[in-house]
Amino acid sequence: MKIGIISDIHGNINALEAVLKEFEIYKIDKIICLGDLVGGAPKSENVVKKIMQIKDKCLCVRGNRENYIINGMPLVVHDEKIQTNQDQIDANQWVKSYLSDISLEYIYNLPKEIIWKVENSIIYIAHYPMNKDGSFRKHVKIANPNENEEMFSGINADIYLYGHTHERVYNEKNNKIYINPGALGCPGKTNDAPYGILDITKDAVLYTEHSAKYNAQEVIQDIETTAFPGYKSVLKFFYGKVE
Repeated sequence: MKIGIISDIHGNINALEAVLKEFEIYKIDKIICLGDLVGGAPKSENVVKKIMQIKDKCLCVRGNRENYIINGMPLVVHDEKIQTNQDQIDANQWVKSYLSDISLEYIYNLPKEIIWKVENSIIYIAHYPMNKDGSFRKHVKIANPNENEEMFSGINADIYLYGHTHERVYNEKNNKIYINPGALGCPGKTNDAPYGILDITKDAVLYTEHSAKYNAQEVIQDIETTAFPGYKSVLKFFYGKVE
């Protein structure tokens, strides 16, 4: 089975559509979306609708951005290190206000984690590994094999898929594979939408990293034109644009 892996779309419908076109070329059998569909570029509704259109082919889990839509912004983010500011609160409310009822229902029903068996492999799927109370474990930007093993301790699987950190990771240790495909919708100063393809047979598991090309400047212009709350921070941290 050939599986396309995406994560952290963050309202960037242009990037998502570019990747989905490549999935058609590669004849992907199944898509795994690791959360954070919304927040960032101003097309969260379009992204959710697109994922819903392919839901029969797509396994999707809830990210922290979906948690914010459901529960509101927490007082602090990222391991209780960064104080939430008013722009973040207002931006979250802005995103939620533009989501349709059917999109909100879809978000509310997304699972936090999925365990899926393909051929001889058990795959654990989550936006990020969680503590017993459902909170995310310590944020590790680019994990090494030992850190990955610790992050997913107590979870029995052969392949672990996660996102959240926006950085690509591929590690192997003790016959287990750890994969983060990177942030599809946060190109920095590039025109790249990163994703991965996992090819699983009874005899082998092969993972390859890919990037679809698109015009990120069009998305930047859309962000600037919309000028939603906190848009300058989005441009800085997701698109590398500094005034």
